[in-house]
Amino acid sequence: MAGQKNLEQEQLRSIELFLFKESQLLDHRQFDDWLNLFKDNGWYWVPISPDQDNPTDTVSIIYDDRKLLETRVRRLNNVNIHAESPPSRTSRIIGNIVVESTDTPVGTINVSSRFQLIEFRSDRQRLFAGTAHHILIPNDISFLIQGKRVDLVNAEGMLEGITSLF
Repeated sequence: MAGQKNLEQEQLRSIELFLFKESQLLDHRQFDDWLNLFKDNGWYWVPISPDQDNPTDTVSIIYDDRKLLETRVRRLNNVNIHAESPPSRTSRIIGNIVVESTDTPVGTINVSSRFQLIEFRSDRQRLFAGTAHHILIPNDISFLIQGKRVDLVNAEGMLEGITSLF
């Protein structure tokens, strides 16, 4: 029993470190490295409503498969992108990390966490908050993201041009 508990604690700590690293990559605008955290068939989804059960039946704030994620990252890396001139500076806080389930489907770990994101650009500061749901695939050195769903607290409210990744 104690061995199982230690294993679970080690797994949770590894997941925490992975999520902290993801957050750090985004805050430092290392978008290519962030993209490399995703599996080749990974996806990123920000639904328009917390009760939305899939991204294809209705509009979403963001729904990117791997190809669209690559396009988004390429745009964010372009120094001439109008929507990011000047570039946003961000600071994220990640907490309340919980392993929701493992091996559903086989080999995956479903994790939820809470986040707060402060974005500053052009003398304007915005605050985003919500719950992130990661589907993680363990690999030799850490994890890969199969999918990431971000439920914003204010997803149903007025949201001006979102360029920051959550």
